[in-house]
Amino acid sequence: MLDEKKIRQLKSRLNNHTEEIVLQTLKELLKREEFSHISDSEAALLDVATYALNRLPPKYIATEKGEVYTKTEELEQQHSVDILSVVTKAIKVVSEDESKK
Repeated sequence: MLDEKKIRQLKSRLNNHTEEIVLQTLKELLKREEFSHISDSEAALLDVATYALNRLPPKYIATEKGEVYTKTEELEQQHSVDILSVVTKAIKVVSEDESKK
């Protein structure tokens, strides 16, 4: 039977690999001079991450085999370009919104 305890256990094993990639991409982009003015507050960073993640397909993994498959897929040029593009746009949208406040 699928009870609350089992659901919590299953949930703890699921990992959206796209989250990791988005956060790593964000970290790298914020090192660039062009983004030096961007706020590093938790609220702003969460806004950027959620903006990007809501526009990218999730890549859930639960096993080592799934992780290897997902990391192999990551190497595909288009996937990397898509993530870079979406995270860059997220930074710009959030920073524009922050400047209006």
